[in-house]
Amino acid sequence: LAYNRANKKHLIRCDLTNFDETDKTIREIQPHAIVHCAAERKPDVFEKDPKHSMFLNVEVTRHLAEFAAKENIFFILISTDYVFDGKNPPYKEDATPNPLQAYGKSKYEAELVTQKASKNHLILRVPLLYGEVENLDENAVTILLKNIKNTDTRAKMDDVQTRYPTYVGDVAEVCLQLCEQRIKQNRTEIHGIVHFSGTQKYTKFQMAILIASLFHLPIDHIERDQGSVSNANVQRPDNAALDSSKLSHDFGIHIDQVNFETTIRRCLESFL
Repeated sequence: LAYNRANKKHLIRCDLTNFDETDKTIREIQPHAIVHCAAERKPDVFEKDPKHSMFLNVEVTRHLAEFAAKENIFFILISTDYVFDGKNPPYKEDATPNPLQAYGKSKYEAELVTQKASKNHLILRVPLLYGEVENLDENAVTILLKNIKNTDTRAKMDDVQTRYPTYVGDVAEVCLQLCEQRIKQNRTEIHGIVHFSGTQKYTKFQMAILIASLFHLPIDHIERDQGSVSNANVQRPDNAALDSSKLSHDFGIHIDQVNFETTIRRCLESFL
C-alpha cells in the first residue's frame, strides 16, 4: 500500500488516515502480515505540525495494530533509535526509552499502543535509513549530495551526532525473514522488540566528505559544525547506537550487509 507513490503499477493507493478505506483495502488483500512503515519521520517537520504528525504516528498505528489483531494478521511496526536519549549506548531492546523530541516520543507511544493491541506483533527499531530514491530530499543521507553539489552556498554539517546509516534493502530482508519464521514456521517467540542497525558509524559531516570523495566533488564549501547537538532547535541524541545481537542470537537472522560506500554510491550515481 502507498499514498504519494501509488502511481506505480505494483502499489495500491490507500490513505491510512481514512480508517474505513484502510480496513476495506486490507480485507481485500487478505495479507498474512502488515509491515507498518508510514510515519512523519523528520523531527523538524514534526515540530511544525505536531497534531497531524501525532495522529499519523500514533493513532494510525493504533488502528492498524488493533485491526491486525482482530484479523489475526502478524503486525510489524518500524520504529526508531530516537526513542533513546543517546547517553548510554549501545542500547539493548529492554533499555528504558527516553526520547528527547516530539518525534521520538510519538514513536515510543506507537510502540506502546502496538504492544497493547496484541502479542502477534513485532517492533523493529532501526536507525538512520537510506536507499534508492526518486529525489534527493527523501532521506537524511541522500540529501547530503544536494548540499554538496550546491557549491555556491556554504553548508554546515554536524560533526557531533553519531549515526549508523542502514540500507532499506537490508531492513526489508529482515522483515521478510521475520515474517517467514513467524508465519511459515509458526515461531511464536518472534514477537516483542528487536533491533537492526548498520554497523558503520558516521557523523553527517563525515558522510558528506565520503560522498564527495566517491564522486570527486569539491568540498571547500562544506563546514564542520562541532556545536552541541543539545543546543539545536530540535534535540537529537548524540549516539543512540542499537545493539542488534538479539536478532541473530535469539531469532537466528543474519544479514550480510554491503558496506555503506558501495550502497550509497549505487543510490546516488544517477543524480550525477
